[in-house]
Amino acid sequence: MSLAHDPQMSPQPPAELDPDRIDADGSDRVALVFPGQGSQTPGMGRLLSEHSQAARDTFQEASDYTGIDLVKVCFDADADDLSDTSNTQPAVLTTSVAFLRAMREKLTDVGDRVRPRLFGGHSLGLFSAAVASEALSFRDALLVIVERARLMGDFNEGRPVGMASVIGLDHEMVRQICEDATRDAADRVDVANYNLDTQTVISGDVTALERAMERARELQGKVIRLKVKVSSHTPLHAEQAEEFAQLIREIPIAAPSMPVVSNITSRLLKTAEEVRAEFEAQLRSPVHWSDNVKRMTSEGVETFVEVGPGHVLSRMVKRVSDGLTAVSLDDAREEPIPISVLPPRSAR
Repeated sequence: MSLAHDPQMSPQPPAELDPDRIDADGSDRVALVFPGQGSQTPGMGRLLSEHSQAARDTFQEASDYTGIDLVKVCFDADADDLSDTSNTQPAVLTTSVAFLRAMREKLTDVGDRVRPRLFGGHSLGLFSAAVASEALSFRDALLVIVERARLMGDFNEGRPVGMASVIGLDHEMVRQICEDATRDAADRVDVANYNLDTQTVISGDVTALERAMERARELQGKVIRLKVKVSSHTPLHAEQAEEFAQLIREIPIAAPSMPVVSNITSRLLKTAEEVRAEFEAQLRSPVHWSDNVKRMTSEGVETFVEVGPGHVLSRMVKRVSDGLTAVSLDDAREEPIPISVLPPRSAR
């Protein structure tokens, strides 16, 4: 697959929130947020496609662009096949965009619309957010994600790696656990995702990962090994990150229609250059999701709509603050699907 149709940064803690405020005129107090790898589940998107022509068209469009039968992957693959990153990444992106387009289709049918104030995404989900904000075309996003999956898959083929969620321990404690469990550059584990104040995802070489998991359990943390075959968002991917950055420099990116929240710094990405820099650094930089949610609420967002498979993000949003409304379009089981779960306009 080629992008010829169009013409070492270390991980950082979140920066101080920038003072610039968004122009919220005409927008709802709503953020659309998009899930990443790990949210996949066999059969995802099937019910949506049964109820939405826009969704059906999206799956077909993605299959045509990538040469991958994404209808078969999403609807029929078992959990093991779906967890293969070469399938997972384009499948989650496609399913998320299918939900987005189906939402817009059904809202138009009932004479309504959502005017998001901000877009957010967790890891891979940031590419879906870029599509939703019109910073990146769906076609280019798919081509980039297929290459992203290839880079990560090639790395992991020659090096046993994994990821695990640690619950109940604060970030500093988990960082120290990773530091203690790391032996050298070829046997290391790092924090990949800061999801909640006491929910952290670690990533790295299996030997170091298992040492960290054991130590976290000794400290009374709950540890869950994730069903993914990657080692995302750590310095392990310095070489792949540079190759991916070269790829990102070749694709057309536009200024988003409304800002996208950076996974790395929680700043608002408002220009094409800022979006491009975010993607160039993403593979080696941790995701600060809890800070992302706090930034969005500081900009007046009160309702979070998770657009894509599962409900991981909407559940995490509710744990950040009881006062926030968070729904997942994938939870819709009554007509009209997927918008039956949206709060009424008066609540937006």
